[in-house]
Amino acid sequence: MCIAMSSNLKKFSMKYYIHRMLISERMIREGTIKDFDIIKRIEKRLFGRFSYMDEEIREMLNSSITLIFDDKGYISFFFEDDSCHVESIGVLPGEKGKGIGRALMESMEKICRESGKKKVVLEVREKNFRAIAFYEKLGYRRVRLIENYYIIKYRGSRNAYLMEKYLS
Repeated sequence: MCIAMSSNLKKFSMKYYIHRMLISERMIREGTIKDFDIIKRIEKRLFGRFSYMDEEIREMLNSSITLIFDDKGYISFFFEDDSCHVESIGVLPGEKGKGIGRALMESMEKICRESGKKKVVLEVREKNFRAIAFYEKLGYRRVRLIENYYIIKYRGSRNAYLMEKYLS
């Protein structure tokens, strides 16, 4: 069956394909301790005073796999038995909706798959509806609610969903 496409749709499809190719192949690199300031800046913009402390960022960079997207976003994850565990992901507020988060997640999943891992797990704050919708769109499902997962000094705690996706 042949489906006819308008020239506008063809242009959009090609533009989308080129955009995806550029995102996934040219702008993502492995993070190192030299990226401390980039991650700190992203964390501060996203979480303010609740962002990771300096020592936590250093530990993450030294003990996890971190991917950096053109200084606009990052993802950190580690291997755990037969799975990959997303420790943190962040995209600068002005860059959201441009495919950066998706590109980071897809790159992480590719590394996990190529390393023989069966699934990816992550936690997300129960009230972070935008992030939950993002993960569900990528094929993740809510496994269970974890009460008091995030302990916030002087502000109580927050629940989180454990989410997972099996890799094919």
